[in-house]
Amino acid sequence: MSIESNDCDWNDAEQRVERAQELFEQCRWQEALDELRAATSINPYNSSWHYNIGLTLDQLGRHEEAIQAYQQALSIEPNDLQALHRLAVDLHEVGRFHDAIAAFERIEQLDSSFEPAYCGRILSYAELGQHQRAEEMFYLARLYREDCPDCYYNIGVSLAARKQYDRAIYCWQRALDLDEQHPEAHLRIAEALWNKGELEKARQHYIEGLRQEPGNTATLLDLAELLWEMGRVEEAGEKIRSAVELAPDDPAGHCLLGRWLLDHGRGAEAEQSLRHAIGLDPTCPGVHLQLARLFLSRRDLAEARRQLRAELLLRPNDPQTLLDLSNLLMDLGEIRPALACLKRLVQLAPDHAGGWQNLAVAHFLRGRYDEGIAASHESLRHDPNNIPAMHNLALALGRMGRYDEAIAIVRQGLTKAPKDISLQRVELRVHLLRGWQRIASLCRRLLRWQ
Repeated sequence: MSIESNDCDWNDAEQRVERAQELFEQCRWQEALDELRAATSINPYNSSWHYNIGLTLDQLGRHEEAIQAYQQALSIEPNDLQALHRLAVDLHEVGRFHDAIAAFERIEQLDSSFEPAYCGRILSYAELGQHQRAEEMFYLARLYREDCPDCYYNIGVSLAARKQYDRAIYCWQRALDLDEQHPEAHLRIAEALWNKGELEKARQHYIEGLRQEPGNTATLLDLAELLWEMGRVEEAGEKIRSAVELAPDDPAGHCLLGRWLLDHGRGAEAEQSLRHAIGLDPTCPGVHLQLARLFLSRRDLAEARRQLRAELLLRPNDPQTLLDLSNLLMDLGEIRPALACLKRLVQLAPDHAGGWQNLAVAHFLRGRYDEGIAASHESLRHDPNNIPAMHNLALALGRMGRYDEAIAIVRQGLTKAPKDISLQRVELRVHLLRGWQRIASLCRRLLRWQ
């Protein structure tokens, strides 16, 4: 090959990179990627071109491939801080939190004043549940940059995971003060307010989030569920339909529409929406659960069971889905799989009082009173005002002949809900059972005296 031919190839590579930059600025990501790949096929030794491939793949949402591109750039320039940073961010994005932390630590070794090396680790440590380390990173980051909106946002995620919602909201609001267009801060505040029961304030923040990103269908669906909970059912339906129109290939929208239609007694339309969701994604969470509800309402128990088994095969990890699934399984007399769901629920969410309460019920239905009583106490530990759990616990204790304990639980409940009929009935039942036990015991003694 002549020197002139080689120069021509290198010039072609440079021109392709220039063209890729123009396409990137026009948001024509795939065309930009094609030009960059063509350039690196001519000259594979330019680290910045591999870095740009990574950036373009990130825009396309292809993070695993982007990781490979950044690794290629780093094989050429091992100390490129920007490539290392993007690599760490993408490792976090794909759930490789330990690897992300290792990449951030490598940045710190190269330049301890590079603030994103600390800021990024806040979120990775939060995802791993290492919240003390997350806070350490937050304070270290502030040594190098006092007012970083991402730091406040990330530590807010850690605080919310620990249910410290007021502190989390403060941090997310601080992020917005520093950057009023900060992505997702309004949505995080909305979620926290929702968890606190401040539904109207949550709705306002969802609307602010939609103003920032009007086409975000996930936010639209979240807002729809909030409106539904607020009793604004028709508005919820409008939001769901808007989301389906914006993203007709998103199964989540069709699934929620199916739920909404099912709750409105429009079974045929609900089935059509739910079947469409399965057609788009057979693994879409919750669809088989809603179909089971539909077939149970039609008294088609065999098909309801089949749909519930299909949902179980997806190994759901959402606490509400697991709770709903276990309830339907118990309605169908499928206690063993219901127990498995509830054990998984309380493993994923150990402070879920409703999960512990239903686990107790499942144990009672299987005749496992000791396990059921233990689960009831766990439910009450997380929610001391849980009257149904007290009712179930008192019944179980009475059934086991532990009458004094049962009466103590009932009286505890009556101090919180003096007019609760179910507790009053349990108290009467336990007193009668204790009375019959005393009479029976006396009769046995009389017989022995004869």
